[in-house]
Amino acid sequence: MTALARPGFGTALAVQVRVVVSLMLREMRMHAKHSRLSYLLEMLEPMLQLTMMMTVFSAIGRQADFGTSMLTFLGTGMIPYFTFLHISSKAMTSLRGAGLTKGVPLVKPLDLMLARSFLETLQLAVVAILLFSFIHIVMGVPEASPIQPLKVVSAFLVITITAIGVGIVNGVIGAFFRLWAVVYGVFGRSLLFLSAVFYVPDYMPTQIRDWLVWNPVLHGVEWFRTGFYLTYPSVILDKGYLLSWGVGSLFLGLILERALRRRRAAAR
Repeated sequence: MTALARPGFGTALAVQVRVVVSLMLREMRMHAKHSRLSYLLEMLEPMLQLTMMMTVFSAIGRQADFGTSMLTFLGTGMIPYFTFLHISSKAMTSLRGAGLTKGVPLVKPLDLMLARSFLETLQLAVVAILLFSFIHIVMGVPEASPIQPLKVVSAFLVITITAIGVGIVNGVIGAFFRLWAVVYGVFGRSLLFLSAVFYVPDYMPTQIRDWLVWNPVLHGVEWFRTGFYLTYPSVILDKGYLLSWGVGSLFLGLILERALRRRRAAAR
């Protein structure tokens, strides 16, 4: 009997892409079908949060720590922060909901995770473009247009990779500890105050900087901002540290997901 030839890499990759794209389209249809308003609010959360912070800071008369526009300064902190928070949360909950893929032979838990993560990435990219275009064109703030777009895109991509890796690790942990999603949710929200969203880390006392520097999200925010401000103070920025977090967490997450796949299925 002639053995069936295994599909080539190109064929397997094409199938993988079709599966992920199909899942992305399904996710969009499901969100739109169940509640278009909640879907819209979820997409616009960074803008709503930015509006709330602008209102508070305007009321107390606070100025931007750097640049001429408080709105631009906060926006360059909010976008990378919410990119990490949303994508890592989506990746985590996707692995917890992987039981939905049992009846579909070609769909694996990682496919669902990738589909939701990529969809969230595209949505946040659109939100970022709309936000900074509005500030630049409608409000007439020149510094809302990136001076070095490549730095902005690079920071966004590395933050996305880090978020996916952290999300996979949390998804595996959450399969065995049901309250982990709540713990991570609280922790993720607290990162708002530790990630330089509304301040410049280089202006902080040395004792505080020495602790803040361990937060990878802070480096993502700093990297993102250097694409908007030519003379932004970024002494503590360590791109290699953030890249290490991204590659390391993704590698660890994939290993844990693969090694504990059967145990996770039994735990559900």
